[in-house]
Amino acid sequence: MSNHSSNSRYQVPGLDRALSIIELLNEHPEGMLVNEIAEVLELPTNSVYRIMQTLQNRAYARKKPDGSGYVLSEKFLSLATPVAGDPSFLENALPVMRRLRDLTKETVLAGVLLEDKGVVLEQVPGLHNFCFKINPGLRFYLHSAAPGKAMLASLPLQERNKVLDSMDFIPFNEKTITTKEAFRDELDSYSELGYSIDHAEEMEGQHCIGSAVMDRQGYPVGAIWITGPSSRLEEKDFKQIGSQVSLHAEEISHSLGYVAFKVA
Repeated sequence: MSNHSSNSRYQVPGLDRALSIIELLNEHPEGMLVNEIAEVLELPTNSVYRIMQTLQNRAYARKKPDGSGYVLSEKFLSLATPVAGDPSFLENALPVMRRLRDLTKETVLAGVLLEDKGVVLEQVPGLHNFCFKINPGLRFYLHSAAPGKAMLASLPLQERNKVLDSMDFIPFNEKTITTKEAFRDELDSYSELGYSIDHAEEMEGQHCIGSAVMDRQGYPVGAIWITGPSSRLEEKDFKQIGSQVSLHAEEISHSLGYVAFKVA
């Protein structure tokens, strides 16, 4: 018996289809209709419909508010957290994030690295009438996001270079860093400052300031960052706010057992 036939014998067709659908939806965070999923995966529409109903009933997928398709739900994050980062990261981060939110009045978020992207795990909404809110589970590009820069800058050099080699430097606007050389310079600045900045490099009018959170081995388990409109998070205030973000990230790191030895 060939390996292929042996593998097929023990394969569960329904589970295989469901996993293919989950992977496809993960690649399309904007959502997809049942017939679109069926067409891309070349599956029977009624089979896709039954699988989507099951995923929805188990809260792993939900319909978009306007009814224009299905998206994966945040429930997957509860499964991914032990894989993507230290599960105690959020537990220790949330109280500190709330204090940082109260201090800055802006939305504070936490996220982790997941291969060559970042993923938002949690947020503490800002106190202004207008503030940015980002859904947990959102994937973000590392080269244009403050937390992505902070986490990459904190990785061991060999691991950092491996991630850099896999990255696509997509240009979102004229402020986006689009070359590996320029991005390396940006990462080097993190060691000096202790925080990273998104100068509206992906979304015009939105600034972010982030800092990495380290575990007891000195490895970045995630990052926290604040985000707000550039009219409130002004460049002249980056140093002051960056210092606040860095100090709060350091507090979380210490709660995870991290001890930094600084040479005077």
